[in-house]
Amino acid sequence: MEQLLTMQEAKDLLRVSYRTLHRLVSSGTIPSVKVGRVIRIPQAGLRKFILEDTTGGKVNDYQ
Repeated sequence: MEQLLTMQEAKDLLRVSYRTLHRLVSSGTIPSVKVGRVIRIPQAGLRKFILEDTTGGKVNDYQ
């Protein structure tokens, strides 16, 4: 079973503000599921977002 992260956990991993994370989730850039009244982010979806580098660059551009 895939692990679901809280918004706080995802925010801390990405080192972004809650507002930025919420915007990424709302736009569908980062996949999410709603469990009751709370949003959870699949760990695999967050990993994919990080590795794809959605800013338009390549992963190795910063090394």
